Amino acid sequence: MTLSIALRGDTARFPGNTLPALRSAWRAGADLVKIDVHLTSDGYPVLVDERTVAPPGSPPRPVADLTLAELAGARDDVERRIPTLMEVVAEFRDDEGPPLLLDACSPEAALAADALLRDRGTARVLHTGSTETLAALRAQNPDARIMLAWDQPTPPAESTLRGLRPAFLGTHHTLLTRDSIGEMHRFGYSVAAWTVNDFSEMARLMGMGVDAIATERVDDLVPLTTGRIQGGVQPNGQV
Repeated sequence: MTLSIALRGDTARFPGNTLPALRSAWRAGADLVKIDVHLTSDGYPVLVDERTVAPPGSPPRPVADLTLAELAGARDDVERRIPTLMEVVAEFRDDEGPPLLLDACSPEAALAADALLRDRGTARVLHTGSTETLAALRAQNPDARIMLAWDQPTPPAESTLRGLRPAFLGTHHTLLTRDSIGEMHRFGYSVAAWTVNDFSEMARLMGMGVDAIATERVDDLVPLTTGRIQGGVQPNGQV
């Protein structure tokens, strides 16, 4: 079975990393929802696409330099409001939505997010980020489930794999071949393909044996991964 990963929620309908986007992706049936987590200057993990945000009347500033109160007023549109990770955890309990794929922008954000999730008893989380970020997370939480993003034609160093102990290797879909997928499987890693928005490419990768596909077109991917598309029917009824 190939898992579907909705990048930043259902971004075809709503701004990414917002509660409406997450809700829509969960309703669509995504197996995981990938969120981008940053840390405010006063220590709150929040969901934001970019590393900088422009408060009203001010030039863009790094999220890490802004307080939660400053971020709360940064967007007038309620659908674009920046949510906290606590809001996501409180609204969507483990039994009411798919797991999160949490992409922390820094080691500090990863550690704060992990501490919050463990305090709330939220176990169904897969973590990703830079190797530095994941190393800090692994040191704090030996049981964390990790996806190592690796967009290089050669595999990660053995020392990196030993230290991080990832469950998944995430690779840009253009770098994947049937042989490379088979090799990753032989070493015990699941394979995730990034970022696949073309329906025919989704089907091709599934046929090659990938374990997960990340997309911005969750409505196209979910029917394919769940087997609801039969007889070669394409999205929107095309054959």
